[in-house]
Amino acid sequence: MILADFQKKAVDGLSKTFFNLWQTKNYQLPLVFKAPTGAGKTIMMAEFLRTLDGNYHFDDDKAYIWISFGGDDSYLQSKEKFYKYFNNGTDMTLRDKNDLSLKELPKNNIFFINWSKIKSSTKDGRVLRKDCELTNGDYGVFDEFIINTKNKRDLILIIDEAHTETSTNLAQEVIDLINPRIIIKVTATPKNLPNISDVTNHKAGFVEVLEEEVIESGLIKKSLIIQTHEEIEAMQNQNLSEDELMVELAIKKRDELKKIYEEQNLDINPLVLIQLPSDMNEKEEVTTNKKLLVLNYLKQKGVLDEEIAIWLSNEKKNLDFITLNNNEVNFMLFKVAPATGWDCPRASILVMFREIKSPSFHTQIIGRIKRMPEAKHYENEILNKAYIYTNYNKSHIRDLKESSENKIPIHFAKLKDSIGQITLQSIYHNRVDFNTLSPETMWQQYMLKTLDEHKSQIEKNVDFKAVKILNKIVVDATINSFDGFMLQLKQNANETDFTFSRNDIEKLYNLLCFEELEKQENNTAKYNPSRSWSALKKALNVWFSKRFILHRENFYLIIVNDLLKNDSYLKQVISKALIGFRNEYEIKLKEKDGKELVYVLIPQDEISFTDDYEELNAAKNVYDKFYNRKSYKGKDNEENFIKFLEDQSNVFWWHKQSDSGKENFAVEYFDTQENKDRLFYPDFLIMTNDNKLFILDTKNGDTAKSIETKSKAEALQKWIINNQVKYDFEIMGGIVIFEYPNWKINCKNQYIFENLLDWQSVDFLK
Repeated sequence: MILADFQKKAVDGLSKTFFNLWQTKNYQLPLVFKAPTGAGKTIMMAEFLRTLDGNYHFDDDKAYIWISFGGDDSYLQSKEKFYKYFNNGTDMTLRDKNDLSLKELPKNNIFFINWSKIKSSTKDGRVLRKDCELTNGDYGVFDEFIINTKNKRDLILIIDEAHTETSTNLAQEVIDLINPRIIIKVTATPKNLPNISDVTNHKAGFVEVLEEEVIESGLIKKSLIIQTHEEIEAMQNQNLSEDELMVELAIKKRDELKKIYEEQNLDINPLVLIQLPSDMNEKEEVTTNKKLLVLNYLKQKGVLDEEIAIWLSNEKKNLDFITLNNNEVNFMLFKVAPATGWDCPRASILVMFREIKSPSFHTQIIGRIKRMPEAKHYENEILNKAYIYTNYNKSHIRDLKESSENKIPIHFAKLKDSIGQITLQSIYHNRVDFNTLSPETMWQQYMLKTLDEHKSQIEKNVDFKAVKILNKIVVDATINSFDGFMLQLKQNANETDFTFSRNDIEKLYNLLCFEELEKQENNTAKYNPSRSWSALKKALNVWFSKRFILHRENFYLIIVNDLLKNDSYLKQVISKALIGFRNEYEIKLKEKDGKELVYVLIPQDEISFTDDYEELNAAKNVYDKFYNRKSYKGKDNEENFIKFLEDQSNVFWWHKQSDSGKENFAVEYFDTQENKDRLFYPDFLIMTNDNKLFILDTKNGDTAKSIETKSKAEALQKWIINNQVKYDFEIMGGIVIFEYPNWKINCKNQYIFENLLDWQSVDFLK
C-alpha cells in the first residue's frame, strides 16, 4: 500500500513529536492525533509504529497497548488492518486477549483490546479484570499481564476513536495500571486539545491532518449533496408519503450511480444507508413504524430480501461481507450502530428520517458515506460526491451537542438466569393524574368550553379555506467541508414545499399534538405528551366536527395548517386551555386519595440506559451488565459501597434502584420541610446466600445528618416492622455510612445520627 503525501507528512509529524516527548522521560504524556474520518488513521498509525520499529537509533525496550472503543470486535478490525498493512514486513508481532497466557507482552509487540473487555461484567471481562486461578498473585489476568510487562519495559498506550473515551475513575484506573510513557489519542473529533505552552515545552503533543489534504488525495469524496428542488418537484404527482419520497429518491440515485459504474466497467455496487429514527419504538402510535414502512416500500419496488441488510440492536441480517465493493446488498437499515469506526467505501447515499420527539440532524453518521470505493476520484464527478435524502427542514439543523434532553437508550441489561425475582409491597403516588389530560371527559368538556369562548376569534384568525398542507424540506445544499457540515448547511441550504398525502396529514396531526404538549414553557401548561396527545386531538376533533359540521378530512387540513404556523391562533387557545384545566381541576384531583399500594417485581427482567450511563464491573449485580450514571452527587460513595458488596462472600446478589417510577420499590415518609408525604427509593436491595434481604440507603457527609434522612430512616424501619410477616425471608435495613475503616449501618426505629452506639459495622453474615 502506497501512502498519500499527506499521510507521509502526518507519520513524520507523529515521529518527531513522539521522540520529543519520549526524551523527557516523563510518563502519561498525551499526544493527540487528529485526522478526519476517511483519512486512514489506522494505516497512518501502522506506518508510524513500523517507522519506530525500523529506527536503528531507537532500540529502547518498549511495547504497545492499543485500546479500541465502539463495538466489541472493533479492536479486531484494527488488528486486521495492521496485519494487512504490515504484510510480514516488521517484527512487531500483533497480539490480543488470546495471548494473555504469555504472561507478558514481548518487546515491540502490539496488544489489541477493546475497552469493554477490561471494564465489562461479561464473562470475558471478569476473566480479564477479576481475580482467578490462572494468576500467581492477587491480580486478574490482564492486570498481571500488564504488571509483568511494565516491570521489564515501557508501554505506549494508543486510544483509538478517543473522542468516545470516558473520563471516569475506572478509565483512569486502567491508565494508571498501564502507566504508559506516552498516550496517543487517535480521533477525528478530540474532546480536549493540548495548549500551546504544553506542546512547546514537550508536556503534550499535537499532530493534525487537514480535511482538504484528504479530499485532494482522492481518499474521500469532494462534496456532499442534499436533495435538490428539482428532484422533489419531479415527484409531486406520484402520491407518495413524505417517507416514501425519501426512499424513492434514494432508489433513483442508487440506480443512476450503479449505471455509471457499469458504464465505466467498475465492479462497484453503491450502497444506500437508511437511518431510522432513534425514538422509533417509543412513538410508533404517534406516527408509524418506519422500519416496516421502508421494508414494505422496498419490496413493493422489487427489492429482494438478500439485497436488504438490517443492523439493529436486536436484529442483524445480511451483514457478512457487506463492506466489499461488489457485495449484493443494496440497502442497509440501522439506527445508530455504524456511527463510528465502520468502513464501507461503497456507501454513497444516506436516507435520514426526522426523529419525532427531538428532531436533530445527526452529524456522526455522515462520515460513513465520505470514503471513495477505490481511494481515488473518478472522471465522472457524480461518483465523487455523497448524497443525502431527508425530511428535515432548516429549523432541525442543529448538532446533537446542542441538546442533551430526551436521550434514547443505547445500553441494555438483562436479568441473570440465576436470579429469582421477589415481590415487595410498595406505594405509588398517582402524580400522573396531575400530569395527564385526565379524566379525559373532564378535559374534553373544559377544552370545548375554552374553544367556544374563542370561537369568533378562531373564525377570524384560522384559515378555513385550506385545501392542502405544504411541508418545508431542506434542499439545494452542496457541502464542500464535512468538518464544517453544520455551518455550511445552515448557510447554504434552501427549503422547498412538499404537498402532504392524506396519510402524511394524519401522522403530522398526531405529531403536532404531541409537540404542542411537549413545547409548553409555562409549568402550569405542561402535561406528559405521550399520555396526553390523543386527548388533545380528540377534543379538537369533537369541537371542529360539531361546531362547523365539517368532514374529518377538511378539519384535519384546517387544524394542521394552523398549528404549522409560528403565529398559530389555535396554539394560543390550547395553551390557555391547558393552564386553565390545571388551575380549575387540580384541586378536585388532589381531593382524591392519590396513593396506590402496589406490588413491585424486583428486579425487572430488562432495563435500558442512555449514554449518560457507563458500564462498570459488577459480578454480583442482578443484571448481566451493570450501568451507572457517569456523574451525580454521591457517585463515589455509592461506587465504593458497590466494591464493598462485591467483596462480601455472603452476598448472593445486589440491585441498585432508580430513584423514581412505579416499577421501583418505594417507602412513604412525611417531609417535614414541605409538609407533605413523599416517596423514598432506597439505593440498594441486597439478597444474601442465607435468604436475608437488606434494604440500604448510602449517605455521606452532611446528608447523613439531615432531617430528611432521619424521616426516611424511621419510615423504612416502620415499613420493615409492618411488612416482615408477609415474607419468608428476613428483612433488615437502614442508613449506611462509611466511617474508616468500616461501613456502618443504623437500624434503629428512632434515627439519631449523633448516637455512636446506634451505628454497627455492616455484616451480611448476621
